[in-house]
Amino acid sequence: MLPLTDTAETVAGSLTHALLLDAGRAILEQDWFSWSGPHGGLVAALCLRAGLPLLGEGRSPRSLTVLLLETAAAGTLELTASPVREGGSSAVVAVEAGAPGAGTVARATLVGGRSRGTSALSAVPAPAVPAPEDCPELELPVELVPFTQHLQLRAATPARPMSGGDLAELVAWVRFRADVPLDAAALTVLVDAMPPGLYGAASVPIAVPTVEITVAFAETPEVPDTTGWVLLRISTRTAAGGWCVDDSEVWDQQGRLLAQARQTRRVLGEWQ
Repeated sequence: MLPLTDTAETVAGSLTHALLLDAGRAILEQDWFSWSGPHGGLVAALCLRAGLPLLGEGRSPRSLTVLLLETAAAGTLELTASPVREGGSSAVVAVEAGAPGAGTVARATLVGGRSRGTSALSAVPAPAVPAPEDCPELELPVELVPFTQHLQLRAATPARPMSGGDLAELVAWVRFRADVPLDAAALTVLVDAMPPGLYGAASVPIAVPTVEITVAFAETPEVPDTTGWVLLRISTRTAAGGWCVDDSEVWDQQGRLLAQARQTRRVLGEWQ
């Protein structure tokens, strides 16, 4: 399983800097915001970071479920982790994140476990797409989603956000501009790094904030490239009545699944 590390250089604006915890406190910066609030993937990754020490020796993150309850302003985010259950091979940890003026921003449940057995199955193959160097740049409006300034994206299919297409799905190669290890925290950010899949079918920009996100981390035989491209797909499974459900997956360049997620989101407007 991918280890959580701090081996990348800690520079202002980098993901490593944004994920720093000091006595259970993190600093939310405007450059890691999405629309009017902090990027949901970053808040979820901070919850993971806070809960990780309580998983115990030899247990890796297996799943993370986060309820995003309130929008925090830039500034301090306080995170408190507490054990829920510890067994022989697994452990469950609860995390609560709060901010001045916002109350409880997020509640999370982190599940960790040791590897067991040798049987394996993967039924989520990576789509066949051109290599990153053969794909065009995908530029997103930084004024609307500031956190994207820390990413480089290349569209891997003809679908583009706001193109009014027939498929509510987007596929792109993505990498962080500042090198970071592809650990569980980085993957938690990446599964929420693309616009909603609904944007593949939308013709106008609308806010689609996440209410709940669950991330599952895949077992990999070795740590993948920590500085290169990963392939990210996000698809809207259903959208009706002002709500939608998105699924996303992240693969490395060898086609190995690294993480997958499901988000329940509000749809604050009409997209057609």
